[in-house]
Amino acid sequence: MKLLPFLKVSIWLGMILLFSCSSNETYQPTYTWSPVAINEDIVPTRQIEDIIVPYRHKLDSIMDEVIGHASHDLTDQGKYESTLGTFVTRLLLEQARASYNRPVDIAIMNHHGGLRAPINEGEITLGDIFAVMPFENEVLLLDLPGTVLQEIVQFISKSGGSMIWPVSFKVTDQGVEDILIAGKQLDLQRTYTLSVSDYQANGGSGFWMLKELKRQEIVPIKLRDLIIKEIKENTAQGDAISAEVANAITVITP
Repeated sequence: MKLLPFLKVSIWLGMILLFSCSSNETYQPTYTWSPVAINEDIVPTRQIEDIIVPYRHKLDSIMDEVIGHASHDLTDQGKYESTLGTFVTRLLLEQARASYNRPVDIAIMNHHGGLRAPINEGEITLGDIFAVMPFENEVLLLDLPGTVLQEIVQFISKSGGSMIWPVSFKVTDQGVEDILIAGKQLDLQRTYTLSVSDYQANGGSGFWMLKELKRQEIVPIKLRDLIIKEIKENTAQGDAISAEVANAITVITP
């Protein structure tokens, strides 16, 4: 009982010290800024150039490597199908089959936006492919129910931003008709295997319907690496790169 006054004094002293050390003032940082125009008026700094030059030369020597030859320009021109889209979507299917040694039924590629540069007629360099596919997108395999495949075809018929292979269908005023996969009627009860980039598998380009699909256990491969592999394999066989639009999608208007 004799310690009670002492404890009270100690508590009061502690509270006084606590509140005396605190402050309601909020620290407001200050800064200044000014825009810097990136133009020819900026003079290169010799010290920085000396550091960069060796790396630039090494990078240029890598990117300038010729890996193949294109017999004609491959571009993304075309609403539903394009030469560049056809080339990449087909190899996305075929290279996935070869790389994972398993059956793959369908491939999807967003040829409007996902492929950022054409492959021009003539020599193809490694740098050209980095321009086509500057992203670090990886290829995934998904279990694709027939009902979801039907949703995808309906979505592509409206957006036209992505290619799907080897799928054909008709676009009419009433919707999508005659969906064929490699020439066979779509089976809503079947589960197909889809080869697609992780960007679209995660819902990119409006493909939200892919996010919840089961992903097969594989080691992901960069899509860019599959494009390079396809070109090098064609070159080794003495073949130039080419692609023709298959006109697999028919638009029927009244």
